[in-house]
Amino acid sequence: MARKTSTVLTSLTTQELKRLLAARERIDVLDKEKGRLLKELAAIEKELAKLARGAAPTTRKKATRKKAAKKKVTKKATRKKTAGKKAVARTAKKTVRKTAKKIGKKAAPRPRLEDVIVKVLGRRKKGMSFKDLHRTIVEGKLFATKSAKFDNVLRRTLSTSKKVKRIGRGVYAAA
Repeated sequence: MARKTSTVLTSLTTQELKRLLAARERIDVLDKEKGRLLKELAAIEKELAKLARGAAPTTRKKATRKKAAKKKVTKKATRKKTAGKKAVARTAKKTVRKTAKKIGKKAAPRPRLEDVIVKVLGRRKKGMSFKDLHRTIVEGKLFATKSAKFDNVLRRTLSTSKKVKRIGRGVYAAA
């Protein structure tokens, strides 16, 4: 069982008592330091909370509702824009047709990618690497495309075209 404190203290030597007293004094100093640091930390947390309130929505639900409402508006606006673009495209086609009829000619059709490739390769007798061909078409704006990966479209066209032949690894020439 545990001994009484009076018997513990009487059984300690002077050296041990001095060490315990020094430890107790150090504990008091550290407790004061801890209290000061906790107050400082509380002030920092308060300032952070204040800044966070000003920078972001107060509740998560409100932010989610706002995002959902924004998505609805964006979808509607996109639909309107798309419909507007289609109408503009139709109007532009009609205008081109009318102008062509007035002149007595058909509207110029958009060039096919295969024809553009043959035209570019026709200038080179030795052939052309895929990278050079791609760069020439894209930088020269020789073919209008909406494709995000035009290089894949170009590869497919090169591999299936009968007007183009492969003369080496990644090198093509007009057939």
